[in-house]
Amino acid sequence: MLALLALAASALSACTPAPEPTPTPTAAFASEEEAFAAAEEVYRAYNDALNAHRTGDDDADPYDYLTGKILDSELKTAQELEATGIHIVGPTKVVGFEGRVSDHSQSVARVVANVCLDITEARAIDDQGTDVTAADRSDTYTISVELTGAADHLLISEYEVAPGETC
Repeated sequence: MLALLALAASALSACTPAPEPTPTPTAAFASEEEAFAAAEEVYRAYNDALNAHRTGDDDADPYDYLTGKILDSELKTAQELEATGIHIVGPTKVVGFEGRVSDHSQSVARVVANVCLDITEARAIDDQGTDVTAADRSDTYTISVELTGAADHLLISEYEVAPGETC
């Protein structure tokens, strides 16, 4: 009986498949330059969608370029502006893009850049049609932007005004 059990155990162990090899992660981008170029392309597409959305283009959805906390924050800001009757008119222009940090060697990349924006023509208008744009605001400013994702699907995950940075 014991010999039969040993024989059955050895037969069963011979049928056990070998473990699958673990795939090696593929880098999201081949180089830092490629990662920066992709990040700039995504940010410019976001800005274009934002400008088109402001002019009434319902097919343009700037939220398609956002993820995580910044998406939540932008949706909340849009709700607050709508509740107060304020809307933004006029374009925002990207006048500079400088890649700063690129962690592109993993399958999910992280890219940080400074973006110089010209908001000269962008105005805040209330529900009475009155321009309520702050008189003392700067017409250009720099934001620090972080994008994350795969090479074919980078999204803006964070941004904030970059203190001390000038365009």
